[in-house]
Amino acid sequence: MLVDTSPSRRLLWSLRGLVLVLLILHLAAPRFGEAAAWGLWPITFFAPAVRWTLALLVAALCIPALTDRLLKAARSVASTETAPPSQPPMRWFAALALLSIPLFWALRLVHTRWGDAYILTNAIPYPDPALRLVYTWQAPLTVLWHAKLWALGQRLWQWPDAFPAYAITSVAAGAVYVFLVLQLAWEVGRSRGQRLLVAGLLLSLGTMQLFFGYVENYTLPAVAIMLYLWLAARTLANKTPLWVTAAALGLANALHPSTLNLAPSLLVLAAISARRVGWPRTLLQTAAPLLLIGLGVIAIMQAGGHGLQALLSSDRPGGGDGRWLVPLWTTATRWEHYTMFSWGHLLDIVNQQLLSAPVSLAVVLLCLARPLTAAAPSLSAYVRFLAVAAAGSLLFILLWNPDYGGQRDWDLFSLSSLPLTTLAAVLLGRALPDERARWEAALALVGLSAFHTAAWIFQNTRPWEWGK
Repeated sequence: MLVDTSPSRRLLWSLRGLVLVLLILHLAAPRFGEAAAWGLWPITFFAPAVRWTLALLVAALCIPALTDRLLKAARSVASTETAPPSQPPMRWFAALALLSIPLFWALRLVHTRWGDAYILTNAIPYPDPALRLVYTWQAPLTVLWHAKLWALGQRLWQWPDAFPAYAITSVAAGAVYVFLVLQLAWEVGRSRGQRLLVAGLLLSLGTMQLFFGYVENYTLPAVAIMLYLWLAARTLANKTPLWVTAAALGLANALHPSTLNLAPSLLVLAAISARRVGWPRTLLQTAAPLLLIGLGVIAIMQAGGHGLQALLSSDRPGGGDGRWLVPLWTTATRWEHYTMFSWGHLLDIVNQQLLSAPVSLAVVLLCLARPLTAAAPSLSAYVRFLAVAAAGSLLFILLWNPDYGGQRDWDLFSLSSLPLTTLAAVLLGRALPDERARWEAALALVGLSAFHTAAWIFQNTRPWEWGK
């Protein structure tokens, strides 16, 4: 019996090995304890029988004979030929997005354990109107939207707190996210297998928890980031003007300033655009939308009595202590949990990746370890764009100090999974020139990711109370 040792087959076997290793780590999570393995801990909320059954099903997706049977059974869908270019089926995308709403709502989060959820749900409807949270530089347009939505809900339906405002926004944002992911997959995928990798990985992330009635300020920024990634692909394909893509990034920044780490990726688009139309026009298309949106946010905040003076004083960035970065050598406040080169910092970063995007970083590293096949120039440019976007996001989670620690502040860093996972899917689609191999990789990777995310979502449907 001859064994196929081609680079793509070796990569496929490496991916199967990755899936099996991650399965073993998930099953071993109870032995590590929550403090050391909080990125894997959601799996412990499944009963042992359910946990092992699902793990075995995912492991079965790594068996070539079984995946071959599955692909043959779905031969009409899993075509090994490149899908011809055509217009995206917008109606189907819209239908799938709408169908996701009942799922997001039925499995919505039921507690305020993560991030600032407890503060937000109680500060927005504070009994004294003068002290209510409406304007903040920590998430300007996001908090303003939820505060106004709560005010409407309280007037019409007597909402006691802001929980319904966040839950409704989260679910609606999830439907938009699904639509944008499908659009992105169609835009950058040149075959069904490539599109499946993009859509499957992005829709099975742990970050998807943000759309299951999540209470925090990261659901709308996640949608804005996905919009930005999709429009960037269209800009590089000369389908969307650069200023529209720049405006999408400006919107993300206005929703939450943590998305500023994506700014270097916009410079990549600008540099590519300047080769075609020159720097003066490119700078105008890049800077004008950002400036207009920025001035608009300043005007809104100033009108609300929370202008630049608040940004430079009481509402400055940096959390409770105003310190932005993980300290190098020693901690100085109760909001600092470790130093830069400590075991605790490394453990939090690893767990954050496992919780939000269990396979993405490893897939990128495996793809970069081998030569890539040739691709269209616009796709190569998109890979460079994604690489810079992912690098900026990863640098942010490496340097920024999480006031509550990595586990409670998981959502702050979860947005980094979006450019990273898109990069992983696009690279893998290029690294596996064989369409069947793409489908086999997608089955295993998406199966593992969905197994992990299902447990994470299930955990957050369980009641949890402060002080217990």
